[in-house]
Order: sequence, then C-alpha cells, then structure tokens
Amino acid sequence: MPRPRLLLLAGGGVGLLLGTWTGLSRAGVHDPIAPMAAHGILMVLGFLGTLIALERAVAFGARWAFAGPALSALAVLTIAADLPDAVAGVLLTAAGLVVTAVYATTLARRVEPHLALMAAGAVAWVVAAALWAVGWSPVALAPTLAAFLVLTIVGERLELSRLRVSSAASRRRLLAAAALFGSGVALTLIQRPAGLVVAGVGLVAQTAWLARHDIARVTIHRAGLPRFAAACMLAGYLWLAVGGVLWIVLGAGGGGLVHDAALHAVFLGFVISMVMGHAPIILPAVLRTPLPYRPSAWVPLVLLHASVALRVAADLADSVWLRGWAAHGNVTALLLFAALAVVTARRAGRSYQADAPQPVRPAAPAPREQRSLT
Repeated sequence: MPRPRLLLLAGGGVGLLLGTWTGLSRAGVHDPIAPMAAHGILMVLGFLGTLIALERAVAFGARWAFAGPALSALAVLTIAADLPDAVAGVLLTAAGLVVTAVYATTLARRVEPHLALMAAGAVAWVVAAALWAVGWSPVALAPTLAAFLVLTIVGERLELSRLRVSSAASRRRLLAAAALFGSGVALTLIQRPAGLVVAGVGLVAQTAWLARHDIARVTIHRAGLPRFAAACMLAGYLWLAVGGVLWIVLGAGGGGLVHDAALHAVFLGFVISMVMGHAPIILPAVLRTPLPYRPSAWVPLVLLHASVALRVAADLADSVWLRGWAAHGNVTALLLFAALAVVTARRAGRSYQADAPQPVRPAAPAPREQRSLT
C-alpha cells in the first residue's frame, strides 16, 4: 500500500470524522463546536473532494496531479485547527484548480462527454471554494457543492454505461439535462428560488436518463458485488429524484425543514450511496490493496437509506427531535461503512501477502573447507 496515498486518504478520513461531528452539532444533537459552520465544506470538499482528487490523480498518473488531494487534505487540517476560513478556502480553491487541470489535460487528448461532465463538476468545486474563501455562506453554496458531486458521479455512470448507450442522441439528452441542472445551480448564486426550481428539474431529468440507461439495471440480477453495487446505484437514483422534487418545492417557497430534506436527499441518499457502490472498485485501484465484497456491506447500506428516509420524513413533519435520531443513523451508517472497509482491506491485504509466492533465495556458499574438497 503506497504510504503517500494512504496519508492523503487519511486526510480525507479526518474530513469525514470532523464533518460527521459538525453535522450532529448542526442537527442539534451535540453542543456547537468551532467548525460547525463548515460542515458542508468538510463533507463535500474535505472528505469526498480529497477522495475524488486522489482517484483522479492515480488515474492520470502525473506527480503534479497529487497536489490536488494534498491541498484539500491540508485544508481539512486548517479547519480542524480553527484557522480563518479564508486559509482553507484558498487551499481548496487551489486543489480544485489542480483537479480541473487534470480534466482539461485529459480532454485535450480526447473529447468525451463523460469527461466534460466531470470537468464541469470540478469547475463547480473551484467556484464554491473561491466564494467561500471570500465570505459566502456554505448554506448559500450548497447547490454549487452539490453540482460538483452530481456532475462527477453522472459523468462516471455515463462512462460505465457507454456499451448500453449506442445512440448519440441519447447521450445528448443527458448532456442537456446536466446543462439544465448546471444553469439552475449558477442561477442560485443570483436568484436562489428560481435557480433551485430549474436545478431541481435538471436533477429529475438526469435521474430519468440514469434509471433507463444505467448498467445497474442489468447487474442487479447478478450475485455478490455486482448486485450490491447495482443496489447502491438504483437506490441512489431514487433519492436523486426525491431531492430534485424537494429542490423544486424549496424554490417554490417551501419552508420549515424542507431545506434540510432537499440537501440530504442528494448529499446522503444519492452521493453516499454511490460512494458505497464504487468503493470496492475504486479503493483497490488507488491503494493497491484488495477490498473484496462481503455480505456485511449491506448493513451500513440499509442503515443509510433507512436513516435518510427517517430524516426526510422528520424534516417534512418539522420534527427536530426525530431529525436528531435520523442524524445519528446517518453518521452511524457512514462510520460503519468506513470501519468495515478498513477491516476488510487489512484482512484481505494480510491474506494476499500470505498467499503470494515467496522469492527463492540462493543457497548460501559452502564453507571454504568444503569448497576445497570439491
């Protein structure tokens, strides 16, 4: 396991731990802590941003690309140290620029629709981080942060579904839906209610395309990891559609805790479900450590979706008390999945080393006396 990559991954892990703790504080479960306002930044750019930047750097192969996850991991540490937001904001902006440069360089070699979508997501990262650095609220930037993750994931699913999508017209429809979503997100920075409505329609349109064309519709019928990953995808699409509808409701004037429901349907129900589905494939490529599928992976997945459903129901019922219990379930699902991944990878790594063929050592030279007799 490459130690530099492990250190970068650990930086993202710190973002996860601090992000979940600040999330519980924002839900009113624990007393407020210093970086509570940066909860969304920590989870999206500190935790997930570091993971995505690291995966892109490994796939790209150039050393300079690893500056992206290094900068975002460093930003997490500055937030943990309670340094001014502007410091972390500048670091995260620089990290986003590195990731954007990776996509731009790849696009210069070959123009692919899925790469264009992921590059647009990286641009959303840069915009969100730069605006946060100059004082914008993470709440106001939540749609832009969502655009980074949604466009990145949709681009990845488009890449994996290319064999099922032979029609260029079909791919253009997805790009049009993504462009509608991106336009709505950009509009939220000027006219938030109207932007949320447009972006919500874009989310629903992307979901409709994914539900029809994604390869998960085929792999759900297979056993083991393919079925688990497909369940993560399809359940995530359901929450993406719910989130799109809630964004429309929120933009149309929905009050109460609709904002919390609209964001967490996307960030937790969709994004984290997709992370769980992709982890057994991506982490081995990043860390060079096997992460075999285990049936125990279903436990945090089921807990995630049950707790997201409870949270959305609590928000729509305007129940702060019930939302607190749901937040506990959200955090437990996240940390349980991370813990299971670490334990499974460590055990698989030991087994792999034990089963690996041992090098044959040359026999030691015979003593001088014996050599003289022969």
